[in-house]
Amino acid sequence: MIKKLYKKYEDIVLYIVFGVLTTVVSFVTQFLASRFLKTSVIVSTSISWIAAVTFAYITNRKYVFKSEIHEAAGIVAEAARFYGARVATYFMEIAIMYLCADKFSSVFIKMMNLEELDYTTGIPAAFEDAQELNEMIFKLLANIIILISNYILSKLLVFRKKS
Repeated sequence: MIKKLYKKYEDIVLYIVFGVLTTVVSFVTQFLASRFLKTSVIVSTSISWIAAVTFAYITNRKYVFKSEIHEAAGIVAEAARFYGARVATYFMEIAIMYLCADKFSSVFIKMMNLEELDYTTGIPAAFEDAQELNEMIFKLLANIIILISNYILSKLLVFRKKS
């Protein structure tokens, strides 16, 4: 029964697994760019996007949607569709990050009482301050929205099966 359910929803299950891994790539690169390169939210989000989308294309092509395109021209066209679809969700992410982690971050920090946390112990100790924690909270929320949007775009536009 479980095997039958898995087979029926295999692409969704694999998409979620690789989506989580893509999110890890996205978070790590966002965190590293923000922390060590001291870049703006827009630049760190852009670096994160490039790394995550490249990882996602490779894993989605091979494991999730099992693309049967093998000639160079077909792969280039498929990759162009993939990156093109991701550009739309990139702008969604940029908008969320700009509005929630940059422009109005003080509102969200105050609303979630992030300035009240002790950044020397526990989970908050992973972050320098309320600003950095707020950025990662909205990175997570943005990634959930993006994950769902990207699955729909990939299924309908990029890796559609020929009938």
